[in-house]
Amino acid sequence: MTQNPNKEQYGAYVGQLARGAGISFFGQGVGRFLNYATQITLAWMYGPAQFGAYALGITLVQMANILAQIGMDNGVVRYVAHYRTQRDAARVRGTVLVALGVPLVLSLLLTSLMFSGAGLLAERVFGQPSLEDVFKLFSISLPALTVMNMALFATQGFMNQRYTAYVQQILQPLTNLGVIVVLYFLGTQILGAAVAYIASMSIGCVAALYCLVRVFPNLVDRESPARFETRALLNASWPMTVFSFTQRANIWVAVLIVGIFATTSDVGVFNAAARTAALAALVLYAFNGILSPMISALYSEGKMQELGRLYQDVSRWVFTGGLTVFILTVVLGRELMAVFGPGFVAGWAVLVILAGGELFNSAVGPTQRVLSMTRHQKILMFATAGSAIICLGANLALVPSYGILGAAVATALATALANVVTVLYVRRLLGVWPFDRRYAKPAVAGVIAAAGVYLCRLMLPSLATVPSILVFAPLFLAGLAVALFALGLSPSDRSLLASLSKPFRRALRLGA
Repeated sequence: MTQNPNKEQYGAYVGQLARGAGISFFGQGVGRFLNYATQITLAWMYGPAQFGAYALGITLVQMANILAQIGMDNGVVRYVAHYRTQRDAARVRGTVLVALGVPLVLSLLLTSLMFSGAGLLAERVFGQPSLEDVFKLFSISLPALTVMNMALFATQGFMNQRYTAYVQQILQPLTNLGVIVVLYFLGTQILGAAVAYIASMSIGCVAALYCLVRVFPNLVDRESPARFETRALLNASWPMTVFSFTQRANIWVAVLIVGIFATTSDVGVFNAAARTAALAALVLYAFNGILSPMISALYSEGKMQELGRLYQDVSRWVFTGGLTVFILTVVLGRELMAVFGPGFVAGWAVLVILAGGELFNSAVGPTQRVLSMTRHQKILMFATAGSAIICLGANLALVPSYGILGAAVATALATALANVVTVLYVRRLLGVWPFDRRYAKPAVAGVIAAAGVYLCRLMLPSLATVPSILVFAPLFLAGLAVALFALGLSPSDRSLLASLSKPFRRALRLGA
């Protein structure tokens, strides 16, 4: 039995979590903004049809990237953190080298398959031969994408979130957006956007390897010993291939089936809605990076009390972020889709349905990371695989008759199912549970803030001429913050805010 953590000890955990999550949230926020701006730019420049072709190319290369990584993205975080706890530098070096080498070889093989089969895929599967060049160009980006991701995941094993934020969330998407705009004014069509993706991934790959060497100089020191636990790493990682693939497969499956049974314009509208709904996961991803090695370390040391308490607190914070995005999509769904252009407004109902699925995903917090970092990755594999199979069947049944609306319903239901199964297994295997009565506070605060926005829209019709997002989104966020403070913050909430605000207070003191 472990003892209950004292306030100082738990405060240290929250402080470490807040520092890592703050860096990650900043990077995730900038990265999501840049990626979102890229999607909007592409939608306005090329319209729904070519934007849909771009979405199909991105979907295929991301699917291939997950296969190339064979789950080692999670494995390298877990084992680097584990061996660092044991101060075993040789095994750390061996783990990182394997995690870079094996995915690189697989990515090269998959690139050759995608490039040679692009014509068959475009003509026979999607019935649009014009997609062949798009698929070929995107396939070239795969090796750089895979190596960049693996190098950055390795830095996370050292509990360092900065490099992921700098490279993956800032440098790569900013480069991508800049090159897209330049090539557009040079007269290229959607193929120019694919070339921009290749260029940005190549730059990101070089930067990620540089950052990995900075955080772990022994990697390139030939005199440093390397002990390879390849079998252990592969045994722990391969189930995560299924998990990583099926975790994202719900959206991918929907995009591909819409592309097969509908038009590329429908793909473009669905992709715009899915990208917007995915903003709900921003808080979850911000915590996942720093929380994963902490879960692995706490579980290895048998500190289940601390692990359970962190799990509950992080889950509540993630739920608050997901609820915020969901309410905004319900209140301002049409306006959010209009950002992509007039041809996308019809997808507002799709946006609301997908956001509902993301809300359910946020409600259970980092449940999937808890399973993967506590050696229960096979259960996670079966749960997400079952969800993907159901998503596939539901999409095949609904998309031919109901189009992108059917795809949204199928995707949201499959996402909810996977989360129900995983949270029940966490409860059964580890005896921890994300939910408690404190969940009611963000729910009540969200309802109060939404009601305030609704009343303002009724009482101030003169604001109809002003873009609703610019007025009512900030109003809702301000109302939510006021309501949360009025309902009261828990000690862990105050610790999180204190840790997050430290850099700003320090900057203010320096300025003074």
